[in-house]
Amino acid sequence: MSSFAMFLLEGGVDVEVAVDFAEMPTFLSEECARYSCGEYIYQVNVGKGVLGKHWDLVVNAVDPNMEGQPLFPLGRMEIEPVGDDMSHIKIPPRIEQTILGDDAADWDGRLFSSFVSQLLNSLHSRGLIDLPGVLPTT
Repeated sequence: MSSFAMFLLEGGVDVEVAVDFAEMPTFLSEECARYSCGEYIYQVNVGKGVLGKHWDLVVNAVDPNMEGQPLFPLGRMEIEPVGDDMSHIKIPPRIEQTILGDDAADWDGRLFSSFVSQLLNSLHSRGLIDLPGVLPTT
């Protein structure tokens, strides 16, 4: 894992985007369906939430060649509305990345950092955030 990828995981990500909270499922399903790292693809599932106020999503790695195998949880992402047509996306720092009592980011930081980079690149390509350039995804 590159030092920049480690920096992203250690510090977490905290951005506000001009996407209505009600539109976030559509945005995430469209964008995340294109993400991959090596032979793995990603699946984002709702972990828990409060309808219309907060979602705690679990990012999973899936090997599409191993149908029926369990998903590998990599980390969490939180989404909340921030007024009209704005949403807050937070990927907690690595120290806070726990899923079912396990340190999720330790399973494979490369896969999770690739997901985070691809998400930020998607937000950038849609003009929702500014980045100095495209982030590396592997």
